[in-house]
Amino acid sequence: MRILTVLVAILLSIFSTVVMSYISIAIPIGPWIAPTLALLAIIIFKIFSHFVSNYSGEIALATSAGSVGGILATALGFYFTTLYFLDPITFKAWMENYWYFILVVGSLSFVAGMFGIWVANLFETKLIVKDNLSFPIGQLVYKTIATYKQVKKSIELIVGFLITGIFCILQDGLWKIKSFIPQSLTIISPASFAIFKIPIVRLDLWPMLWALGFVTGHVVAIPLVVGVLSKILLVRPMYVLAFADVSWMEYIITFCSGIVLATAIFGFIKTPKSLFKTAKSFFKKNEKSSDAQKSLTKNVNWFETIVLLGLFTLFLTYFQFPVLSQIYLFVFSFICAYQLAIIAGKIGLAPMGKFATFVMVPAMFLFPLNYVQIVLVTTFVGICGGVASDILFGRKLAHLSDISSSKIKIYQYLGLIVSAVCAGAIFWFLINHFGLGSDQLFALRAQNRWMLINTLKNAKALNHWVLILGLLFGLILSKAKVSPLLVLGGLFMPVNITLGLVIGAIGALFVKDKQEWYPFWSGVYASNSIWMLIKAIL
Repeated sequence: MRILTVLVAILLSIFSTVVMSYISIAIPIGPWIAPTLALLAIIIFKIFSHFVSNYSGEIALATSAGSVGGILATALGFYFTTLYFLDPITFKAWMENYWYFILVVGSLSFVAGMFGIWVANLFETKLIVKDNLSFPIGQLVYKTIATYKQVKKSIELIVGFLITGIFCILQDGLWKIKSFIPQSLTIISPASFAIFKIPIVRLDLWPMLWALGFVTGHVVAIPLVVGVLSKILLVRPMYVLAFADVSWMEYIITFCSGIVLATAIFGFIKTPKSLFKTAKSFFKKNEKSSDAQKSLTKNVNWFETIVLLGLFTLFLTYFQFPVLSQIYLFVFSFICAYQLAIIAGKIGLAPMGKFATFVMVPAMFLFPLNYVQIVLVTTFVGICGGVASDILFGRKLAHLSDISSSKIKIYQYLGLIVSAVCAGAIFWFLINHFGLGSDQLFALRAQNRWMLINTLKNAKALNHWVLILGLLFGLILSKAKVSPLLVLGGLFMPVNITLGLVIGAIGALFVKDKQEWYPFWSGVYASNSIWMLIKAIL
């Protein structure tokens, strides 16, 4: 192991954990950070090129290690923060005990992440070599690294990084430099027309949102716009006309709970089918499946398996999980992680939320779980499934780069250890400084899950008509193939965040090949992320 490569791997692991911790609780999307890490690694290795002769393999190793922290932080931001809304007393008590909070988050991250790596180790040969799945993110990173000699890409990233850094300093000020760029611009002042109410439309001058909007494009922009327009033209008027006797907050939470419930229902209809189809193809009696099962048995590392089982049991026993619930979580986490790996291998996405819900909901009714245990179940499934997918992206990169599987495993374990150690401290700092539920850390995904759990636990206490209307609206959105969860973003999030993402998406319409601009916007994304952290510390 080269010292430089190890140091870069550690640096990228910390960077990806910091950035994605913030992103995952600030906005409702969690983009893969690996391509950005690859570009950063290219620049670092170019600077220190006299220490390494041929560094494309070193870039791949450092990038694969660093990306583990990104998906780990994303799962924690999406699911673990749900506890703040479900059980604020317990969450506050954990936050007041700094070291305990770090230990809980770190232990959960390491055990669930190790589970994800274990699943990836078992199925690496089958999915990458025999089934030859594309794992698009791995291929994208490979192509990025393969063109490292093209100075243009590195320059574009540096330009994006520097321009954004200068912009942020001029906007917020630093030491003797006074700020003169405004934080935001008011486009439309609040106005009311009969039963319609237009909220204040403010554009936050936040480059990170523009970068994310540019990369995600219309996939995110359209549902967000639908959400904002629905709030003005449908949701608010219904409240004024029929439900004015209920508080607005109770009404909007119940309506949104109906949308979340509709999403869960669709997930429950589709998920078992895909899991059954996968299991059937794997265990079907033919020569191909027999070879796959033999390969699986051959890939089992019994020492790693025994250590994982021990840590898994120890962690869940500490939180007083019933034995049957532990077995349930192990079996279904394994199944869901495998299915997520297949999906990620085909389309480059890992829909962790759908599978986390699929495991969480039956567990709520089968076992006497409290809110802490429910959140741990959800987060565990999200982390192990996400990490399994990310690890296989890295293994695909290694396969294309002629790097041995055993070598890249070492770096991926390093990435897991570093991110698990620092994740708790990062989340504690962000939550303590910005506050969950605030405009800066709105935690929409966590609030969505809180609404679902609250609906299932306390359905009798909710206004059933409002819940049904939200459910019907969610079903219509699903049928129209418009993401209900992103519509919730436009419906529930501050308009300024939605507008920033939409403007970025509109900007992507004016370029011929938006992938050519990815290095520049990766620089913008990285620079604004680092500045947010510096500003919070100072």
